[in-house]
Amino acid sequence: MKNTTILGLLATAGFSQAAILVDGTLDSDYGSALATQSVETQFGDSAGGFSGGGELDAAYARVQGGRLFVMLTGNIEPNFNKVSIFIDSKAGGENTLVSQDYDFGNVANNLAGLTFDSGFAADYHLFGRWGGGAFELEFVDRDNGSTTPTVFEGDASTGSGTAVQSGTISGTTIDFGFNNNNSAGVAGGTAAADQIAAAAVTTGLEFSIDLADLGSPTGDIRIFAGYGNGDHNFWSNQILGGLPADTGNLGGDGAGGFTGNSGGVDFNNYGGDQFFTVTVPEPSTALLGGLALLGLLQRRR
Repeated sequence: MKNTTILGLLATAGFSQAAILVDGTLDSDYGSALATQSVETQFGDSAGGFSGGGELDAAYARVQGGRLFVMLTGNIEPNFNKVSIFIDSKAGGENTLVSQDYDFGNVANNLAGLTFDSGFAADYHLFGRWGGGAFELEFVDRDNGSTTPTVFEGDASTGSGTAVQSGTISGTTIDFGFNNNNSAGVAGGTAAADQIAAAAVTTGLEFSIDLADLGSPTGDIRIFAGYGNGDHNFWSNQILGGLPADTGNLGGDGAGGFTGNSGGVDFNNYGGDQFFTVTVPEPSTALLGGLALLGLLQRRR
């Protein structure tokens, strides 16, 4: 058997090492969505670009080359509303968030009291916002609720002021891409989402980060993604994993009311898991066996 045939079989079995391009556009290497939106958006159905409205259509993630890659398809309104991604990747963490000083005016304090599903304990908080200029992304090591979280900030260095941008977060290994040109996906409202339409969206917010910056996990990484206002005290119904159909905006009390904080939001009160899971791959025995066979064939040439 030719060497090229062996390599082809390994690639067909899922061992391709092609790098994912972090540009805000979905790569085929991600495979199928790990979470697809289940409810229409009550934060406005976006027509793309600089139009209003925000939605989270689907979530994709995989580990490749020692990095975690995440793609959230959908739209972010250019009014400083925020997409928040909480990552549970190591022992410890917070199932119920405590008060911490970060973000403009320390508005992250408004997150205190928000409770995730049982089994999810946030270690890191990554959030993005866009006011029409440079897209901004921040990464926070919440350090088990420490009074001194570690905060890193980054602005897009390419495409600032347009609907397609990219950049890095200084002091970290994080690269990000943002493409706000989606005009399809879920409709506006609170009914069950058209999940076929949601799964068809291919642009949104994408980032990658070295596993060493996430505590060097070796097992499952759990990820929560949610869309809300700029002060972290009013949540939409755009959560991945999705909320039950007919769920409206969560607000700050979990029922759409404004309370000035997120302390009334408890995701245990909604059916299903409001997070998705990606596994850090271990070396595959099939891959190692194939490489050993390839080496044997090369020695016999």
